[in-house]
Amino acid sequence: MNPEPIVLIPGHMCDHRVFQDQVKGVFNDRDVSIPVITCSESITDIAEMTLASCPSTFGLAGHSMGGIIAMEMYRLAPERISRLALISTNHKPEKPEAARQREARIDSVKKGNLREVIRDEMKPAYLHDGPYKNLFLKFIMVMALDLGASVFIKQSRALISRPDQTATLSQVDVPVALIFGEEDQLCPPEYHFAMKNLIPHAEIFAISESGHMTMIEQPSKFDNALKEWISLQ
Repeated sequence: MNPEPIVLIPGHMCDHRVFQDQVKGVFNDRDVSIPVITCSESITDIAEMTLASCPSTFGLAGHSMGGIIAMEMYRLAPERISRLALISTNHKPEKPEAARQREARIDSVKKGNLREVIRDEMKPAYLHDGPYKNLFLKFIMVMALDLGASVFIKQSRALISRPDQTATLSQVDVPVALIFGEEDQLCPPEYHFAMKNLIPHAEIFAISESGHMTMIEQPSKFDNALKEWISLQ
């Protein structure tokens, strides 16, 4: 019997490149798909379009915005998802102050300032202050600039209007991993412990010396967490 296929969903202004090590390593014996999430200003629309391209049943992992999409996919089609990994993410709706900040960034990007917004306002909060921080920041910048301003605007608007998934998580009955960096400033550990309260059977994986981008900051630790996740029953 072939192992279950895996769907990996990247975060805001990221693409398949953030999971390249995991595709080659942890999941090298499985069918893996990494959907493009640049198609809409609605989390629900993105989730529906992603589900349309996925296998009939699959394991689902999402990072940051990808985790928000993964939760909506579970809400829409729980019978299709065999296991769930939520990585450095947030199940709650956007707070008003965060929405105002995001709208200001959208306005700036519309004026041609994508590089400056990513460099000055977003990247400083992404990473733990480790020895390879500058290298990782360059990697993040390349992805963001490749995706471009229109994707930034669509994804930002989707995040502003994202739904509250508290009720969804309280109904999850598949194996779940909650994976996060202990130094994450964007989606701090307390977000994941709140999700654990909603999903008591979920397994917590706290990655030390890591911020929001744990898959590139601490790939070995992150890979070990994913290996445990795919073995959960």
